[in-house]
This record gives sequence, structure tokens and C-alpha cells, in this order.
Amino acid sequence: MDWPTIIVASVIVLILVLIIINHIRNKKKGKHSCSCGGSCGGCAMSDMCHKKTNE
Repeated sequence: MDWPTIIVASVIVLILVLIIINHIRNKKKGKHSCSCGGSCGGCAMSDMCHKKTNE
């Protein structure tokens, strides 16, 4: 491999690691990972996060 390829690959890996670390920190703080801001009533994907049980 040549140096430019190594540098670009390293930058991409660094960005991915930073995204994962940010996601883990937000989860530990109790923040939601979706963009609905915690009010999942209007979110189109609320059924995926909060499955309804048949009782």
C-alpha cells in the first residue's frame, strides 16, 4: 500500500471510532439515538423502538 491510501484509510477508521464513542457516551447519558428527541409519539419508527405487547 502507498502512503495516501494508508492516510485516507486511517482517517476513515478514526471517524468511525469517534462516531461509535459518541454513540456509547450518549447512550450512557440516557440520550436517544434517533432524531425525534425522546417524543416518539410522532416518530414513524416508534413501533421499532417501543414494541406493543398483545395482552
